[in-house]
Amino acid sequence: MDERVYEAFLNSEYRKQKNKMKRLRHFRRQCFLVLLTVLLILFLTVSYHAILSKATTGENVSYKYYTSIEIAYGESLWSIADKYAGEEYASAEDYVHEVMKINHLQEEVLIAGQYLVVPYYSTEFK
Repeated sequence: MDERVYEAFLNSEYRKQKNKMKRLRHFRRQCFLVLLTVLLILFLTVSYHAILSKATTGENVSYKYYTSIEIAYGESLWSIADKYAGEEYASAEDYVHEVMKINHLQEEVLIAGQYLVVPYYSTEFK
C-alpha cells in the first residue's frame, strides 16, 4: 500500500511540475506579447510625431507644375527662364535645358505662335 501512495505522490508531483511549466510558458508568452504591443505603440507614436512635426515645420513647400505657353514675337528661352524659373533652379541655363528636354528641342530657336510646355513651382497645392 505504501507503494501506491508513493506512486500517487510522484504522479501528483509530476502534474504539479508540468502545470508549473505550462504557467511559466503562458507567462512568458504574455510578457512577449505585452512587450511587442508596447514597442508597436512606441513605433507608431514616434512615426506619427515625425510626420506631424514635418508637416508643421513652417517651411515653404514648393510643388512643381507644368503649363503651356504661346511664344510671342521676340521671346527666347532665356526670357522665358527669367519669367518662370524660380529659386529651385541653380541657374537660368538649367531651366533652359529642362525646357528644351521637355519639348524635344534641338536648338534654342523659337518661332512666334509656337507652344511650349514650361515647368514652374508654386507653394500652392493645386
